Amino acid sequence: MNIGFDAKRFFLNRTGLGNYARSTISILARYYPEHNYFLYTPKINEQFLCLYGDRHLCLSPKIRSPRTFLGQTFHPLWRSIFLGQLIKKDNLDIYHGLSHEIPLLNKSNKTKFVVTIHDLIFLKHPELYSKLDILSYTFKYKKSCQSADLIVAISKQTKQDIIEYFHINEQKIKVIYQSCNPDFYEPESFQEKQRVRQKYHLPADFILYVGALAPRKNLITLVRALSLMPKGMQIPLVLVGQGKTYKQKLIQKIHELKLNNKVKFLNFVPSNDLPALYQQATVFVYPSLYEGFGIPIIEALFSKTPVITTRGSCFQEAGGPDSLYVDPYSPEDLAEAIKKVINDETLRKQITVRGHCYAQKFHQKNVAQNLMKFYYKLKQI
Repeated sequence: MNIGFDAKRFFLNRTGLGNYARSTISILARYYPEHNYFLYTPKINEQFLCLYGDRHLCLSPKIRSPRTFLGQTFHPLWRSIFLGQLIKKDNLDIYHGLSHEIPLLNKSNKTKFVVTIHDLIFLKHPELYSKLDILSYTFKYKKSCQSADLIVAISKQTKQDIIEYFHINEQKIKVIYQSCNPDFYEPESFQEKQRVRQKYHLPADFILYVGALAPRKNLITLVRALSLMPKGMQIPLVLVGQGKTYKQKLIQKIHELKLNNKVKFLNFVPSNDLPALYQQATVFVYPSLYEGFGIPIIEALFSKTPVITTRGSCFQEAGGPDSLYVDPYSPEDLAEAIKKVINDETLRKQITVRGHCYAQKFHQKNVAQNLMKFYYKLKQI
């Protein structure tokens, strides 16, 4: 088959949606090399041409980017309008919009269009977005869902949100979970752990969070929970992620609670350092209010690190039956869960063993098989 992808975020986004694009394209190319893969992007960043999660295998797709002045100047116009012409020219069997969008004008009768919807946070929590953003996202996402032949929802929660807000027939929506970087699948060596520990000056025991420093991540609740714990149990909190305004609010709250020596910010950690970081954490805490899925949760499960996250949204889909779940608005509830994990060694071992077993459903081979199965079905329609 000829399979094309919206690769804008493959090349231009280092986290979240970019990781999803790189992971999806690379695992399909790895497990199904017999197909032809086309990447459509307004710009090319050479560093991402090597397959995500495989340092030795490089991807050799057919890359398409705008050649005309108009396409090079107005990227949204190229992705929404002109891309349809390229898709027809390349004779694609499948075109997959990996981040909420497919071209508005589709020029090919042969091509089947797939769109991945990660979340509808802007509708679930409109207070976090401007009115203009809400209107724009609603139009683009809804139009893509209506036009697509298949919608991939990255969780059951996202599927339900698509049905509720966009009134899409559920038969058109398939839940296909994400994978994570396979670097998390295997334990790191003692030497690698020591290197990472020394590089970031990590303490022997610490609470870990990985993700954006943004309001919906609910990190002020995590900081408050730390302040409620007995002094002897206040192990350091390591926050890995980037942010601006919300980070300043966090710093202010940390200062108010006199936790300056208990919280460590790591602004940017290269992906190859993350597995050793996760594997040395005492507990991973993800207090987010809402996500489409929550990749850091499965990174922690593969790392055999106990997970505490919040009730609701998609978190139980990602965390499985043995992670601990708390009220996202209760620092007291979160503090009790952290104390429980720190104090109970038997519980920690149980969570890590069972959590690692549960994580295997997100192994990249399973994800690739599920996605390719639906590509084949679409092609036959």
